[in-house]
Parts: sequence; structure tokens; C-alpha cells
Amino acid sequence: MSTYQTLEYSKDGMVAEIRLNRPESLNSVNREMRDELLSALRDANADTAIRVLVLGANGRGFSSGADLAEGFLPDQTVEDQILDEYGPILRLLGDMDKTVVAAVPGIVAGVGAAIAMRCDLIVMADSGSLIMAFSNVGLVPDGGASWQLLRYLGYQRCYQLMAEGGRLSADVCLSLGIANKLVPAEQVMDAAKTWAEALALRAPVALREMKKILRQVADTSYEEAVAIEAKAQKVCVDTADAKEAMQAFFEKRPAVFRGE
Repeated sequence: MSTYQTLEYSKDGMVAEIRLNRPESLNSVNREMRDELLSALRDANADTAIRVLVLGANGRGFSSGADLAEGFLPDQTVEDQILDEYGPILRLLGDMDKTVVAAVPGIVAGVGAAIAMRCDLIVMADSGSLIMAFSNVGLVPDGGASWQLLRYLGYQRCYQLMAEGGRLSADVCLSLGIANKLVPAEQVMDAAKTWAEALALRAPVALREMKKILRQVADTSYEEAVAIEAKAQKVCVDTADAKEAMQAFFEKRPAVFRGE
């Protein structure tokens, strides 16, 4: 397994765990972290033994956003950096077959919030908050944060949050559906891991197809959504897991899913 400088990567059974590990800077994202995070995500995605990934962080926050002390590569613009260095990470989080659970131990800000919201599920510290402080330094949200927040908040509340450089408390994140579960900060990683282990026992093909459906139907018509679901249902019905689940139902026992 690769050795990383800005994150920790481990595997335990069917669950992989990535922890951002620059706590001295509230896990601000620099170029080395972007490179290593993409590498670790690719490793987890390619590993057929892994069914669920937990993406968490060491320290008192998930990420404060981009490392503003870091400059750009020669002839690189901020647009290039977002598209070329953050883009592959954000695409992979949405496209990978695995369920990704974000574990947010405190504040999550800027592009760090965009990364967390790109995950499938979020466990958040009950003392945490989501911060969009871009306007405080004359910038706009990036990493797809505006796309995500518009869907949770609606136009007026989203614009207010962005324009005022505001924050959403953990309770508000839960009520809006941004976070799925709130726990004390010191329990975030354990809660996320326990949830991931439970999800890993469920039918992996079905979870994969559910993720694909939800990533597609947000921008489709009703009729297109029905067709997308029908196609995914055929994939699931033809699996050995579906047959096992049906047999287990009649035998009144738990199903054992093998991802086949």
C-alpha cells in the first residue's frame, strides 16, 4: 500500500478509510493532498474487496478549504487548477461504484465543503459547521459547492449564505439534508465506520445502481427517470445477490451478499 504524507489510508475488511492529515492547517488542501487524495480514491475504487469508503480527517475540522498560502504552477491559472486538480477528485467521488461516507469532525469550509457534499452520506459533529467564506476574500464558491447548496437551500437562502460569507450550523445541515447524522465530535469517525460496516453487508450492486440513479435523475424528466430506473432494475434482478435475497426472504434468514 502506498505511503502518504498528507493523509492516512487504511483498509479493514470491506471498508476503506481515508483521513485528511494536515491538522496543523485544519486540513487545508494543497497540491500534494490533491494528488494523494486522488491516488487513494483510485486505489479504493479499484479494490474489489472494498464496498464502502469513509472519508474523514484528523484534528478539529474536516477541511478549511484550499491552502491559500500555496501558489500556482507556472502558466497555471486558478481555473486550470480547479478543473485539472480538483475536478478528477470530485468526478471520482460521484462516479465510483463504492458508497462514500464523509466523516466531518468539526468545521468544513470552502472546497473542503464541496468535497464533503460530493460524498453519498455525511456524519457530522454536532458542534460542527459548514462555512462559505469566499466572499470575505473577494472570491466565489468553487468545486461545485454552489450547485450542491442551491439544491439544499433554494436560490434566496443560497445567495445569502454565499454573499454574506456565512455558515450553517450542524443542526441546520441536518435539517436541510446536507448531513445525515450528528454525533459528538469525538465519535464522528467511529460512527461513520460503524455505519460503513453495516452498509457493506448490503447488496453492493443495488447500492451502486442506486447511486448511479440519483446522480442521473436530478437533471432528467420523469419519463427519463423511469427508464433509468428500469435499466438499473434489470441489472439488479439478474444478479446472484437478488436471487440470494429472495431465497433468504422465504427461508426467513439474513441474506449474504457477495456482490455478484
